[in-house]
Amino acid sequence: MSKKYRKLWILLREKLTDYENNEKDLEDKEVYHFVLTEMNKMEAAEFLED
Repeated sequence: MSKKYRKLWILLREKLTDYENNEKDLEDKEVYHFVLTEMNKMEAAEFLED
């Protein structure tokens, strides 16, 4: 991943984490958690490929 996209990826992850932490609705909170979990899996897979 290029530096530019890596930085954007990190910013997106931070923003989604903030949304998850501030969300009151449990269903919405679960959606954010699911998306963040999938992002972590993708990140781990990319790391293992390198």
